[in-house]
Amino acid sequence: MNTSPTGLEKPRPDAPGAQHRATMGKLVGWGAVAMAIIAASALALWTERHPRSDSGKISAHVIGIAPRVSGPIRSLPVRDNQLVPAGGILFEIDPEPYKLAADVARANLEAVEGELGNARRAIEAQRLQVRAAAGSLVQAETALAETTETYNRLAPLLPKRYASPEQVDTARRARESAAAAVEVARAELAAAESSVLDTSAIEARQKAALGALAQAELAVGDCTVRAPFEGRVAGMNLAEGAFARTAMDVMTFIDARQWYAVAEFRESELRGIRPGDRARIEIMTAPGRVFEGEVESLGWGVTDMPQDPFAGLPIVMKELDWVRLSQRFPVTIRLEINIPPDLLRVGASTTTTILPARR
Repeated sequence: MNTSPTGLEKPRPDAPGAQHRATMGKLVGWGAVAMAIIAASALALWTERHPRSDSGKISAHVIGIAPRVSGPIRSLPVRDNQLVPAGGILFEIDPEPYKLAADVARANLEAVEGELGNARRAIEAQRLQVRAAAGSLVQAETALAETTETYNRLAPLLPKRYASPEQVDTARRARESAAAAVEVARAELAAAESSVLDTSAIEARQKAALGALAQAELAVGDCTVRAPFEGRVAGMNLAEGAFARTAMDVMTFIDARQWYAVAEFRESELRGIRPGDRARIEIMTAPGRVFEGEVESLGWGVTDMPQDPFAGLPIVMKELDWVRLSQRFPVTIRLEINIPPDLLRVGASTTTTILPARR
């Protein structure tokens, strides 16, 4: 029997529930679209209120270690990338030439101090002579007063013949002799006073010798170069026997006391960031872990290279040169001190999210 369709058959009614399933499918589809829109709006709102930067790096204060004296390195107890405590020895320069210079300075000081001691003893003797001359002058002036009194008493008696001419003449000569003795005593006192030595020149030489000795001893101490703070040696390419020169960096030293995350944010995002805001930092050296910090400062100047450099300003390269994009500025975030030190490396990549305080 032929059962092939003829085209004249009536359409069969839909199976029960098919229309309901279609309606539910549409509702689910529109609901997914609505949820996506809501999620995208929420994400946009979150991103606007919580600026995020994937262009960041770990930073710390980095200094160059340069000796204050020159000479061959005798001892190098540290290794590259070693953590050194504050006051730890970084390297030692051969101190022998500086010790010899200190010995010479010490001998010079001893010679000057010996000369100064002799001068002071001579001055004491000269002062005794001054006192003796002053005593002789007092005696001479006393004798002059006595002889003058005797002459003044006898001279009026001569006309009355109560005193002989010989007595008056003797009294006069005694007075004149006493007056001459006073003049001699005064001259001797002046000579004694003028002969007292002045030690100001020797004392000045003593101060110079003291300064030279202190400088020489300081140089001996400077032969041992110590860590100014707890830090890590970096980029060291040095060995014992190398000649270190004054004021020329011998090694690089990273300050391990405080670490920072420097993240670059677009200028349009800076208005929502303030010093003191909290921040969450993800460090590439610790995947999956989030650390916290506090915004310390916002950059106020950047420069492009090589078109328009400004010395001393951080360099932030433009992403594209053929389209106008908002500039990025560095934001410095002070990290919490409880981050494990083995995760912190200068230049490590970070992702930073700012959590602005309610304003």
